[in-house]
Parts: sequence; structure tokens; C-alpha cells
Amino acid sequence: MDKTLKKNILLGFFVLIGIVLFIAGIFLVGSKNEMFAKTFPITAKFKNATGLKSGSNVRYNGVKVGIVKAVNLINDTLVQVDMEIEEAKRSFIHTTAVAAIASDGLMGDKIVNISAGKNSGAQVKNNDLLAAHNPLVTDEVLETLNKSNENIRVITDNLKTITSDINSNNGPVQMLYKDPAMAQSLRQSFTNLDAITGKVLNVSASLQNITSQIQNGNGALGEIINDTSLAKNLAYTLSKLKQTSDALNTASGNLSKTIEHAN
Repeated sequence: MDKTLKKNILLGFFVLIGIVLFIAGIFLVGSKNEMFAKTFPITAKFKNATGLKSGSNVRYNGVKVGIVKAVNLINDTLVQVDMEIEEAKRSFIHTTAVAAIASDGLMGDKIVNISAGKNSGAQVKNNDLLAAHNPLVTDEVLETLNKSNENIRVITDNLKTITSDINSNNGPVQMLYKDPAMAQSLRQSFTNLDAITGKVLNVSASLQNITSQIQNGNGALGEIINDTSLAKNLAYTLSKLKQTSDALNTASGNLSKTIEHAN
């Protein structure tokens, strides 16, 4: 056999093996990343999609179900994320599901995590829009922590100033803290207040006892309040007194006129 022909056959054989291995590698990688699986599109809109990019994983309750197809800016406040989901996983995802941007692990890449909604709904259809849970913005969290640290620093400085005043024998706080006479006065004041409270309670008990006696009809006031006939007699007497008073007023007027004529 001619040497040139033999070399060409060997070269073609190695090329063929290389092509077969290349195709097998593509199928292996594609099957691992599920590039050849049948998919359907869904979308979600977020206010912030920092770190999310095309090719990022999409998980449903932690299980990979697809990838991010595209991340597009709609306006100055919304970002649309297009996702490709495996057709075999459609039955698990319902229209009430919620999409959120999360991290793949503690310091991993950003992913879209889809979780089941509170209520069961119909299966998602192609190009359905899922509800979105907007993630916390790291800058805002850091800014809040910075403000909290500043407030803690101010409180610490104030406590340091108060402690210094107490230790330096200045101000009323020091008097309450270190002056035995002031402490004794405060103790006596609380003792007096406790005694006054006891007296008030006794008076309240006495008033309650009197009220009970009146309601039970005991005593003159109780009889007046509870005895219907006595109350009517009292009302009749007061009416007669009013009539007598009116007659006296009339007589007094007539007497005044008579004296005036006599004068």
C-alpha cells in the first residue's frame, strides 16, 4: 500500500474519532444542562435584578427547572426576566407561584427561585407573568446598618457623659446616687405615699359600705331612696310648701301695696 494513502487513512480515522468525541461531548454537556429538553417560556418583572444574567439557573423550591433566557430593562423602575422552563416541570408550577432573586449558596451566583403560592391555581401557560418578590438591596441594608451604628454611637456617648457627671459629683443624679440624706428623704416619701394609699383604700371601703346600706334600705337616706310611698309623700309635701310659698309671696305683695297706699 502506498505510504501516502496509508497516512491519509490514518489521518481520516483520527479526524473521524475526533468528530465523534466532539459530538458525544456536546450531547453529554447538553444533556447535563438540559439544553435539548423541551421548554416553555415564562416571565417575571423585578425592581432590581442585580447579579442576574442570561444563563442563570431557575429553581423551583430549590430544584433546578430551567434557565434565565434574557434580562431586559423595561423602564427606569422595572426589569423583565425571561425564563425557559422544562416542559416536564410545568405541572408543578401554578399561576399563583412567586418568583424571587436569590443566591446559589452563601456566596454563589444569582438565581431565580420560584416558590409555590399560598393558594393553588391553574398550571402556568406559555409567556405567563409570575408574581415577583423583590429582593433586599444590599446598599440599602448597609445604609440602614450605618445609621443604626451612628445611633448606637450617639447613645454610647450620652451614657458616657451621664456616667462622667455621676462620678464627678455634679448634678441631681449624683445627689440621688451618693447623698444618703436624699435617699432617706425619698424612702420617707414613698412610706408616706404608701400610708396615704392605705387611707384612701379605707375611705373607699367605707363609702362602699355606706352605698350598700343605702341600696339595702338601711338608715333614713336608704328609706327615702328605696321607700316609694315615702318618696311620694315627700314630693307632695314639697309641692304644698311651694304653694304656701307662692301664697306668702302674693300676700307680701298685697301688704306692700297697702302700706304704700297708707303712706
